[in-house]
Amino acid sequence: MQAIILGQGNPYLKNPYLSKLSKVLDSASVPYEFWIWSRDKQPADLPKVKVLLNFGSWGGGAVNALGYALWVAWLTVRVFAQPRAGVYFCSRLDAALPCAIVASVRRCRYVFLDRDKLSKSYAWPAPVKRMIEAIEGFVGRRASLHVVPGSSRAGDNDSENLRIVRNTPHTEVIERARSLAERLPPRSGRLRVLISGLISPERGARMMREAIERTAGQVEFIGAGRLLGEDAQCLAERMGPDYRGIVSNEDALALLLSADLVLAFYDPALEINRLAEPNKWFDCAALQIPFVTNPGLLTSAPFEQHDACFLCEYGDGERLAEQLLRIAADRSLLETRRAGLRQLRYEAWDTAMARVIAECVRLAP
Repeated sequence: MQAIILGQGNPYLKNPYLSKLSKVLDSASVPYEFWIWSRDKQPADLPKVKVLLNFGSWGGGAVNALGYALWVAWLTVRVFAQPRAGVYFCSRLDAALPCAIVASVRRCRYVFLDRDKLSKSYAWPAPVKRMIEAIEGFVGRRASLHVVPGSSRAGDNDSENLRIVRNTPHTEVIERARSLAERLPPRSGRLRVLISGLISPERGARMMREAIERTAGQVEFIGAGRLLGEDAQCLAERMGPDYRGIVSNEDALALLLSADLVLAFYDPALEINRLAEPNKWFDCAALQIPFVTNPGLLTSAPFEQHDACFLCEYGDGERLAEQLLRIAADRSLLETRRAGLRQLRYEAWDTAMARVIAECVRLAP
């Protein structure tokens, strides 16, 4: 079996999911290559990477709407020309729709890695939402396998090809991260708080910026990830050199291991956030690093029931600052959450995804 991984961005830096997938394919001795849409003019000579489209940026607006249209159209042409080049592993709906279209008229096998439900990601008008849900159903049913990060993302109309692979870390990545964490600069003694991943208006950028300002000098903040919006930019500027930019999956987990606490907020006004299955939560569970999130999320119940996380109302930067100072003054609160995290048991990502890969191999002609 040959695997072709379709997605956006540098798979070694901007897409930890695809990076983890490539490691599982390596372990299974399955040859693969990436076909990607580069939105940041990244180098075209990355190993096993074929840049199909080099256009746009990581912001929003009409330019990137055009980019999505070009990406879907061009990918449809490429897959139609090579329907049997291998099994297509499609990261999100924009990569899977071309394969579903081609599979309607030619033999084409693909795995739909349904990481984010587009129909639930924005406050769409009802008719638009129904149309997107119909497209998601069409793509999911035609896929050889349809992979989602949790039962919250499963729909009533999903077929028997549905598989759940939670957003836990890869075993090998954890081992590398532990080694990298040992080489990080020594701690300052203050409470160290990590802000990482996508830092955006819908993920608490403003309240986290306000908390940094209100706790200046009393709490140590470190950060890494993609910045969207003015609050995120300001937050990174206030961190100075402690904001590391966009880093690899291994480096991100090393930073997490070096922290006392992680901030992971999701605006509950968005349906996709209420159904969140965040990497950060499961990274924290695997590494037993406490985190702060917000109430109003349907999927946080196991963490709350085991007293494995802190809670702060979404958007309340003042309350977050007060909570951080209280934790800094009483570190036993962290140990209580670590004890809760130790009660949670989640399968490693590579173990679960290896079953999906093995199933694909069995389905191969």
